[in-house]
Amino acid sequence: MAGPCLLLTALRENPALSKARRLAALHPPSALRIAAADDVPDIVLHLDSGYVGLADLPLLRRRVRTRPTARHFLFSESDWPYAVLPGAYPSLTRTLPWARSWSYLPDPDAPAPAASPLQKEPAYLFSFLGRTSTHPIRERLLALDTPDTPCLELAAAPARFADFDYHATYRELLLQSQFALCPRGFGTASIRLFEAMALGRAPVIIADAWQAPPDIPWRDFSLFVAEKDIMHIPHILKEVRGQAAVMGQRARQVFTTHFAPEVFFDRLLVMLLTLPYETGTAAMAGRAWKALGWREGYSLAHRVKTRFRAAPGPIS
Repeated sequence: MAGPCLLLTALRENPALSKARRLAALHPPSALRIAAADDVPDIVLHLDSGYVGLADLPLLRRRVRTRPTARHFLFSESDWPYAVLPGAYPSLTRTLPWARSWSYLPDPDAPAPAASPLQKEPAYLFSFLGRTSTHPIRERLLALDTPDTPCLELAAAPARFADFDYHATYRELLLQSQFALCPRGFGTASIRLFEAMALGRAPVIIADAWQAPPDIPWRDFSLFVAEKDIMHIPHILKEVRGQAAVMGQRARQVFTTHFAPEVFFDRLLVMLLTLPYETGTAAMAGRAWKALGWREGYSLAHRVKTRFRAAPGPIS
């Protein structure tokens, strides 16, 4: 197959790279071919599920320099992304010219969700099931728990649901809910936002600092609730419950168009190729400086401290 060549790689092996390779094998991009071992790529997509920080910059720069004719992008699922390359960052919190928010990698082996129109109104107005230790706002959601609005810490779910199985119960709870609460966790993004969209349920986004993926009419199918207004959620959703069915259908349509496994790489690459792109050490240094935050310094200090402690002591 002729056409531009795409290389999927990473600084080190990680779950995002493995998932992306599997996804590309099942649903390859339509306008590009995946690079073979001896190909010279036109586009290099670095993928990572963990944190890429200051300590990784020398290695990242060396990797970029080994393929100087290619355009290099970073797709990082880190809860605290450091946007040193043009790329896609689901938990992006800052507006940067070369970076955009996007969805997480979809499960390449997940069956396409069956259409589930709301012929019968779901039993619950809204729901939440997940770990609450990842952010204080999740703990506050537990105060909204009622028989009609289940909001549960994961550890409490087996006592509430018969024959509890996390994946099956989680999915069924979403399907039985008119709205899905999608609070931030360690990072500002929530994968449950995209899971709710895939199942045709209207998401309620609770993440003040999250930068939404661009060029998508989010307010047509989702609600944004400020973190300070969590206790008003029951009233807010009762006021719009009549719109839940239509919002859910729109959410599913948007997921299918932009984020589903079959179209994920096509849509991602179209977005990436619109980003401003500058090469060279000075350009990377400029991006690294402008994207710098307190976490980069903290993470670098923590890594140095960890290595220092792990170093062997003097031989006595």
